[in-house]
Amino acid sequence: MSGHPKQTFHGITRAIFARLRRKASKFGIQVASPKGEAVKDGVVIQWNYDPGAELLEVECRAPFWLNSTQVSRNLRDEIEVVLRSARAA
Repeated sequence: MSGHPKQTFHGITRAIFARLRRKASKFGIQVASPKGEAVKDGVVIQWNYDPGAELLEVECRAPFWLNSTQVSRNLRDEIEVVLRSARAA
């Protein structure tokens, strides 16, 4: 399994984290707590959310048959879409 470096996102309020949790759920990934791990289609996603610091760290590992760089990029893109929409609101 190939991994990618931890990604860090600043400015993640509780409301934004709630939106990210709902979005993850739509993809079949259950984010039940501020810190955890989920597996979907062989991809392992770990997260750690600190509401006091408004900081979210995520890391993913993908099996060798998946492009781990693309998986990591897609994860970043999905989080950034929510961040941009929250800032625009």
